[in-house]
Amino acid sequence: MGRLWGWRAPLKLIRIDRKVQTLRKGRVIKTTEETAYVLTSLWADQSDPQELLDRVRGYWAIETKQHYRRDHTQREDHCQVRHPVAARNLSLMRSLAIFLFEVQRWAREGKRSLPDWQRKNLRNPYPLITGLIE
Repeated sequence: MGRLWGWRAPLKLIRIDRKVQTLRKGRVIKTTEETAYVLTSLWADQSDPQELLDRVRGYWAIETKQHYRRDHTQREDHCQVRHPVAARNLSLMRSLAIFLFEVQRWAREGKRSLPDWQRKNLRNPYPLITGLIE
């Protein structure tokens, strides 16, 4: 009979105490303290405490760069489209919006936050559309 995956690996429970700062327009509006628990099956020689912390931070770096933008700014989780092709097309449009925002972000007159940029283009989309066509 075969073995279960990870059966022989020791499980380690790690406690991480962290401060979370909520930013709005580059300013801290709220600071909270929370405790997170991480379960890992890595061996002791595969991971020291710093490496485990780097892995957790790496996960959250991805979460804050892409998923937070999609979930909070573009409200992707609230989308009720269920047709696979339509959902994929909406996801591509969101990705395009993030890309276009990043392209203009460091321009002299560029918007620094995605919500501000989206509001600007919602009110007057013609410069954006003509810029894409040219």
